[in-house]
Amino acid sequence: QPVAAAIKTVNGAKVVLVGDEYLPITSLADLFNLPASNEGSGILVILEMDNMRTALQVDELIGQMQVVLKSLEANYRRVKGVSGATILGDGRVALILDVAYLVSVAHSNANLADQISGENNGG
Repeated sequence: QPVAAAIKTVNGAKVVLVGDEYLPITSLADLFNLPASNEGSGILVILEMDNMRTALQVDELIGQMQVVLKSLEANYRRVKGVSGATILGDGRVALILDVAYLVSVAHSNANLADQISGENNGG
Protein backbone atom coordinates (compact mmCIF):
# COMPACT_ATOMS: atom_id res chain seq x y z
CA GLN A 1 0.00 0.00 0.00
CA PRO A 2 1.62 3.22 -1.11
CA VAL A 3 2.09 6.24 1.13
CA ALA A 4 0.37 9.36 -0.15
CA ALA A 5 3.68 11.21 -0.55
CA ALA A 6 4.88 8.63 -3.11
CA ILE A 7 1.95 9.30 -5.48
CA LYS A 8 2.11 12.28 -7.86
CA THR A 9 0.08 13.50 -10.80
CA VAL A 10 2.21 14.27 -13.85
CA ASN A 11 0.58 15.57 -17.04
CA GLY A 12 -2.78 14.34 -15.79
CA ALA A 13 -1.54 10.77 -15.14
CA LYS A 14 -0.99 9.28 -11.69
CA VAL A 15 2.49 7.90 -10.98
CA VAL A 16 4.08 6.33 -7.92
CA LEU A 17 7.68 6.44 -6.77
CA VAL A 18 9.02 2.88 -6.38
CA GLY A 19 12.69 2.85 -5.41
CA ASP A 20 14.20 5.51 -7.66
CA GLU A 21 11.71 5.13 -10.53
CA TYR A 22 8.27 6.63 -11.16
CA LEU A 23 5.79 4.05 -12.46
CA PRO A 24 2.44 4.82 -14.10
CA ILE A 25 -0.56 3.78 -11.99
CA THR A 26 -3.29 1.88 -13.80
CA SER A 27 -6.56 1.28 -11.99
CA LEU A 28 -8.00 -2.17 -12.62
CA ALA A 29 -11.47 -0.78 -11.93
CA ASP A 30 -10.98 1.93 -14.56
CA LEU A 31 -9.67 -0.53 -17.16
CA PHE A 32 -12.76 -2.70 -16.87
CA ASN A 33 -15.24 0.13 -16.12
CA LEU A 34 -16.00 -1.21 -12.65
CA PRO A 35 -16.68 0.73 -9.46
CA ALA A 36 -13.75 0.70 -7.03
CA SER A 37 -14.90 -0.58 -3.65
CA ASN A 38 -12.18 1.21 -1.65
CA GLU A 39 -11.76 4.50 -3.49
CA GLY A 40 -8.36 6.01 -2.80
CA SER A 41 -7.07 3.19 -0.60
CA GLY A 42 -6.13 0.38 -2.95
CA ILE A 43 -3.11 -1.85 -3.17
CA LEU A 44 -0.52 -1.44 -5.92
CA VAL A 45 0.76 -4.59 -7.61
CA ILE A 46 3.92 -4.04 -9.65
CA LEU A 47 3.71 -5.67 -13.10
CA GLU A 48 6.68 -6.06 -15.44
CA MET A 49 6.82 -7.12 -19.08
CA ASP A 50 9.67 -6.57 -21.57
CA ASN A 51 11.51 -4.26 -19.14
CA MET A 52 8.42 -2.04 -18.78
CA ARG A 53 6.86 -1.76 -15.34
CA THR A 54 3.57 -0.38 -14.11
CA ALA A 55 1.69 -0.25 -10.83
CA LEU A 56 -1.73 -1.89 -11.07
CA GLN A 57 -4.17 -0.52 -8.48
CA VAL A 58 -6.49 -3.19 -7.10
CA ASP A 59 -9.03 -3.11 -4.28
CA GLU A 60 -7.67 -6.15 -2.44
CA LEU A 61 -5.60 -9.31 -2.76
CA ILE A 62 -7.61 -12.40 -1.90
CA GLY A 63 -5.00 -15.12 -2.12
CA GLN A 64 -2.81 -17.25 -4.31
CA MET A 65 -3.56 -20.58 -5.95
CA GLN A 66 -2.46 -22.85 -8.75
CA VAL A 67 -5.04 -23.12 -11.51
CA VAL A 68 -5.52 -24.68 -14.91
CA LEU A 69 -5.82 -21.91 -17.47
CA LYS A 70 -8.48 -22.35 -20.14
CA SER A 71 -8.33 -20.23 -23.28
CA LEU A 72 -11.18 -17.74 -23.27
CA GLU A 73 -10.72 -17.03 -26.97
CA ALA A 74 -11.01 -20.71 -27.96
CA ASN A 75 -14.11 -21.25 -25.82
CA TYR A 76 -15.84 -17.85 -26.08
CA ARG A 77 -14.15 -14.89 -27.78
CA ARG A 78 -11.19 -12.56 -27.31
CA VAL A 79 -11.58 -10.16 -24.39
CA LYS A 80 -9.01 -7.36 -24.12
CA GLY A 81 -7.11 -7.54 -20.86
CA VAL A 82 -8.07 -11.16 -20.15
CA SER A 83 -5.84 -14.06 -21.17
CA GLY A 84 -8.08 -16.88 -20.02
CA ALA A 85 -10.27 -18.30 -17.30
CA THR A 86 -10.33 -21.05 -14.72
CA ILE A 87 -13.03 -22.82 -12.75
CA LEU A 88 -12.53 -22.54 -9.00
CA GLY A 89 -13.15 -25.37 -6.55
CA ASP A 90 -16.56 -23.92 -5.62
CA GLY A 91 -17.67 -23.77 -9.29
CA ARG A 92 -17.17 -20.03 -9.81
CA VAL A 93 -15.31 -18.84 -12.90
CA ALA A 94 -12.26 -16.61 -12.36
CA LEU A 95 -10.79 -14.54 -15.20
CA ILE A 96 -7.00 -14.45 -15.61
CA LEU A 97 -5.59 -11.02 -16.47
CA ASP A 98 -3.31 -10.49 -19.47
CA VAL A 99 -0.28 -8.81 -17.88
CA ALA A 100 1.33 -7.92 -21.23
CA TYR A 101 -1.81 -6.07 -22.31
CA LEU A 102 -2.17 -4.23 -18.99
CA VAL A 103 1.46 -3.05 -19.04
CA SER A 104 1.23 -1.91 -22.68
CA VAL A 105 -1.99 0.02 -21.98
CA ALA A 106 -0.42 1.72 -18.96
CA HIS A 107 2.61 2.80 -20.96
CA SER A 108 0.62 3.92 -24.00
CA ASN A 109 -1.61 6.03 -21.72
CA ALA A 110 1.49 7.53 -20.09
CA ASN A 111 2.98 8.27 -23.52
CA LEU A 112 -0.31 9.76 -24.68
CA ALA A 113 -0.35 12.07 -21.66
CA ASP A 114 3.22 13.13 -22.50
CA GLN A 115 2.28 13.78 -26.14
CA ILE A 116 -0.80 15.81 -25.17
CA SER A 117 1.26 17.84 -22.72
CA GLY A 118 3.92 18.47 -25.37
CA GLU A 119 1.31 19.64 -27.89
CA ASN A 120 -0.25 22.02 -25.37
CA ASN A 121 3.17 23.48 -24.55
CA GLY A 122 4.00 24.21 -28.19
CA GLY A 123 6.03 21.01 -28.70
